[in-house]
Amino acid sequence: MRRASLLVAAALGLLLAPEASAHAEITPARVPANGESEFVLSVEGEENAPTVKVAMQLPAGMPNVKAVSVPGWNSQMAGRVITWTGGRIPQGESGEFTVRAQFPNTPGARLRFPTVQTYGNGTIVRWIGAPSSDTPAPTILLTTAVAPPPPPPPAPPPPPPVTTTTAASDNDNDDGSAGWLVGGVIIVVLVGAGAALLWRRRR
Repeated sequence: MRRASLLVAAALGLLLAPEASAHAEITPARVPANGESEFVLSVEGEENAPTVKVAMQLPAGMPNVKAVSVPGWNSQMAGRVITWTGGRIPQGESGEFTVRAQFPNTPGARLRFPTVQTYGNGTIVRWIGAPSSDTPAPTILLTTAVAPPPPPPPAPPPPPPVTTTTAASDNDNDDGSAGWLVGGVIIVVLVGAGAALLWRRRR
């Protein structure tokens, strides 16, 4: 009797045990407004078949969007929808898809990224609901824009070039004065010698 009770309890436990919930979410959950950032869409598989296709719709007002290459997957962008195909996400595992985008200048806005997950057996899961639903759409909250750093101070002006014009002029003046002095001495000597010679002849 006790054994039968244990078997029943075990069976009920298996029936009531919570199933692992799949998800489609974006990290980081917050990015600065009016700036370019990367974010990662993470999609988990829960079916008995691999995920073979993921499509995500971008909100309006996001220019310069680029899907970063993911090994094993091909990405294609049509309008505001990015679609990844060619890869496989096994059951219980997650696939990550990186996107680089320019975010609008709307601090405080919560952007929605509706995502559709397609399994190899044809099952389609639409992650497009409200945050409280069983299939919420991935979201990003825009925070206050980060102010750009101030520009660096201007470089100081170069020092003025060093010139020797004045010194050279002074040297030239000194050389000229010395030349006049020497010439004057020579003239005085010659005049004295001539006077002495004339005086001797007169005697």
